[in-house]
Amino acid sequence: MGSLALNNEFTRTALLARAQAYYEKGDTMDAWKDLKKVLDSGGLSGETLASGLNLRALLYLKEAKASQALGDFTSAIKIPHNNDSLKSVTLANRGITFLNMGSFGKAILDFNRAIELDPKSSFNYAARALANLRTDRVEQARRDSEAVMTMGPDPQSLRLASSVLNEINFHKVDENCVVTRINEDGQIFVQVRFSLNGRPHRFLLDTGATHSLIDKSLLKELSHETRVKEIGKGLVHLADGSSLPVTRYSVEKAFLYQMRLGPIQVQTMDRKTKRSFNLLGAGSLKNLSILIDTSRKMVQIKQKPPSFQELTLKPVRPTGTTTPNSESMINYNRLK
Repeated sequence: MGSLALNNEFTRTALLARAQAYYEKGDTMDAWKDLKKVLDSGGLSGETLASGLNLRALLYLKEAKASQALGDFTSAIKIPHNNDSLKSVTLANRGITFLNMGSFGKAILDFNRAIELDPKSSFNYAARALANLRTDRVEQARRDSEAVMTMGPDPQSLRLASSVLNEINFHKVDENCVVTRINEDGQIFVQVRFSLNGRPHRFLLDTGATHSLIDKSLLKELSHETRVKEIGKGLVHLADGSSLPVTRYSVEKAFLYQMRLGPIQVQTMDRKTKRSFNLLGAGSLKNLSILIDTSRKMVQIKQKPPSFQELTLKPVRPTGTTTPNSESMINYNRLK
């Protein structure tokens, strides 16, 4: 670079490459210096400008400036150039930003376009698998993750796809018992349905939480599968000591994998908050026993046997009889 003028395309390319190298090693200050020289020089080719904006967006993300990052990613995507690999990377980066902001639909659209431009990128499939998982598209997440495994993935893509498959793949011991895994962050995600053959929904299992908490969009969806009834208002207390108002609902049917939870109570936040995980708390797990093996990162979830009270015989009217006769009344009283 010292032997070339700054307005030389080779110098700007070298500066941009060095800025990228600084970014990769965590030296954001020097990355900013080199990048600023490139972007301030003017007369850049479309590909160089798009590369510079993509890198600036990544630096903004390091500073938790998501809106500025989205602006640069979008500008870079709109700039005309012929490098489909760069377009794909920029779309994937914007998709990851949307994903981290909870805009899952926008993220999936970006990953779809990134895959169209570069169908050999294992990262694009791994990222879309994660977005599909977070929107309860379990089978689509499985297909994307399995595709990654056939592509000779880089370490990051392999880690993402493996984490998705580890969460989705549970071992069904029998109708009353399943075994699933604890993820790398120490979390236990499970699949909850609101009809036996309904679509599975992703829930964070938290045996330390008293109640179950769901997103309002899920409440609307599950009301098409089972009976939902509002039962009152309340407050939830968060880990930071604050409290938030909630509305409580009774949900008639719920299943953890294939195991019946019975009627459960769920809550939705009354105030608009950042979308988070649906939470399955201890109040919804009365019919289950949970054994957590942290050393093996395994969780066994087992349905409790029916209580004695549930097994007690109940009177049954004789078939074809609308009004019990004296003999059937005697039998009825004996059963009681």
